[in-house]
Amino acid sequence: MDKHGNKTVIGAGATFTGKITNARVIEVHGKVNADLTAEKVTIGEAGHFDGAIRADLVVVSGHYEGKMQAGSVWATATASISGKLHYETLQMDRGAALNCHIVYNWAAKNAVAAQTDKDDMDLPLPKPSDKAKNGVESTSPKEGA
Repeated sequence: MDKHGNKTVIGAGATFTGKITNARVIEVHGKVNADLTAEKVTIGEAGHFDGAIRADLVVVSGHYEGKMQAGSVWATATASISGKLHYETLQMDRGAALNCHIVYNWAAKNAVAAQTDKDDMDLPLPKPSDKAKNGVESTSPKEGA
């Protein structure tokens, strides 16, 4: 148990289905089908987690499937991650398997940038002749120079 008594462990052979809230630290060594909010989540090598995770730190050594929003993610050599992964920092050990949609820096501060990128996708790309009109000069060598 951690120093504040807020550690939850789903042991090997145990199965949990539902919603987990107010867990400061959670370790999964069994099977979990749940939505989870915690500071730190560890999925052990024998652990299976299906569902949504929102946490500051997630360490995956077992199997994860779902939508994860985490500040930091560490996928160890035995990790298997599928679904959608939103992260700020990602560490992957050799052998980790990621078969998921990966989105960097999902924080709200980037919502404006994401919307701008989406809006810009509908705009046509400028023609080379338009670049000079927009104040962008070509850096390629001129013929005959």
